Amino acid sequence: MDKANFHHVHLNVTNRDKTIAYYQKYFGAKYIKYRNRTDALFVEKSFFLLNLVDATPPTHEGSSLWHIGWSGVDGQSEFDWRVKEGIEVHTAINPLGDNHWMYFFGPNNEVVEVFTGNKNHTFEHIHLLATNVDETMDWFKLHLGLAPANENAQQWGNGLFKWNMLHVNNINIMVNGRPVEERSWFPAKFKPTDGTVFDHIGFSFENIEPVFEQMKSSEVKIVKGIEIDPVHGLKSFFVRGPNHLLIEIVEEKPIPEGIWP
Repeated sequence: MDKANFHHVHLNVTNRDKTIAYYQKYFGAKYIKYRNRTDALFVEKSFFLLNLVDATPPTHEGSSLWHIGWSGVDGQSEFDWRVKEGIEVHTAINPLGDNHWMYFFGPNNEVVEVFTGNKNHTFEHIHLLATNVDETMDWFKLHLGLAPANENAQQWGNGLFKWNMLHVNNINIMVNGRPVEERSWFPAKFKPTDGTVFDHIGFSFENIEPVFEQMKSSEVKIVKGIEIDPVHGLKSFFVRGPNHLLIEIVEEKPIPEGIWP
């Protein structure tokens, strides 16, 4: 089958202007009017689509979507200037070999990482959690044509947990398995991502009908059939991915051929 492209992260937000200003200021995202319809953000080759809600959405913590992440270059200076500019810190800067990682809170309490391993300033990764890493990789390979970076899940450190990743355009989708010893960042039971601040993630194909039929025949749970989204103008359908992750499959050409204003 064709290989999926990464299309978007969909956030539930109480204030679009505040969310847009946050990602512009701290992470260099670009404001756009998506399809000349709605306020959104463009991050190199994909989008942040924003759904306006009345009340602060439930936290994504406890779901399989752990956090989203940007790359960085100089960890300490990047941590220092964000803190000076008023960002809220989730987890202060930590070394990882020759690199650094740090977590910040977004305006709706979403968690955003900066990791300096790839030495740039682009939107770089989505970090998922999984009860079984190999089964999660198999799902993405079978239904989205995305092959894992490693044939089998790898051990992290001294066998603390298993991990693997997918490379999708310029995005790495990191997947961590359940740790051998209980850790606060890994939920005992996953809740659905729907309705949380990170409502879902989206992938695109130029023609989604064959993808829909393949998933339907494979008994993937179809959450919503093929429709035109009246808000964003997207032709898409929704499925339940691994570990209760909501996934939208969008009919769209990849960037830069894809239509966007």
